[in-house]
Amino acid sequence: MYEIQAIKSIAVSKEQIVAIIESINKPMVAAAGKPLESTKAYILGMRQGTGLFSIYVYLHLLQSKECLIYLHEPGEIAMEAYHDTEMEALQFVESMGFMVDNCNFRNLSPELQQELIDQMPMFTEDLDEYDRLASGGDPAGEEVDDEENLDLGPLEENVIDLDEVAEIFPETVPVKQVISEEGLAKIIRLFSSF
Repeated sequence: MYEIQAIKSIAVSKEQIVAIIESINKPMVAAAGKPLESTKAYILGMRQGTGLFSIYVYLHLLQSKECLIYLHEPGEIAMEAYHDTEMEALQFVESMGFMVDNCNFRNLSPELQQELIDQMPMFTEDLDEYDRLASGGDPAGEEVDDEENLDLGPLEENVIDLDEVAEIFPETVPVKQVISEEGLAKIIRLFSSF
């Protein structure tokens, strides 16, 4: 059974991560009394310092920029119970309409592992900042005034005048037919068959 936790992110090192499973869709979900909204799910399997394992379910509520974090009860399980607990997490998220894919975290190079961790919302507390960076915005909410940085003044140097180009190349290149009449007729028949 998975129970909601009063935390905003999951603290973990990449060495502790056993598996990351990510939803490939964003269904509308109303969980834990939150309004219905587009949501992304993650399942994190990790090895604790005690040698036991924990499996978290992380729901990222995309419009409200909130998260819900669930942890299996008991919070730490033996290796023998890991597979069954992970299957329970899969059933839990699939029951909400998520389709998931295993990221195969352990098979990635250390660089790709770190890149994946940096792209996951479950490892940060500030989801506003995460969403800003994920959408290509500037960090720390620094808004850039594009109009201030964009020079819209008249161009003066190194401008190609089309009239001058026409004087240099007065002759036009004749247009060649690329497709034969027969080929054109075949294409017309093909499209008219739909």
